[in-house]
Amino acid sequence: MEEKLKNLYNECCRELESIGIDLTNPLLGNIDIKIAKRVTKRYGCCKSENPVKTSMKKIKKGRKIFIKYDLFENHHIEISKWVMDLDDKIIKNTIIHEIIHCFPGCNDHG
Repeated sequence: MEEKLKNLYNECCRELESIGIDLTNPLLGNIDIKIAKRVTKRYGCCKSENPVKTSMKKIKKGRKIFIKYDLFENHHIEISKWVMDLDDKIIKNTIIHEIIHCFPGCNDHG
């Protein structure tokens, strides 16, 4: 199952590169992909870690100040195990959706 995931991930990378999306851009950081260990209802997730300090933004909402980062050094994409039983097109759609979260400013759905 891991092999299938890696192959589909590589296909997604080639497809994105064919339309001009450069996944080797250093701003993206490192991306790894694996099958999620926990059973969950979601298709996949992207966990980002090691924020680049120079990308820090302070956002004020009311009386609260939130810290947000646009760049991260590492991204860990997890695809739910049950998703791997679905059609390859759905799996690839999920992988591409999670890759998008690795781009600067795209790490949330807001």
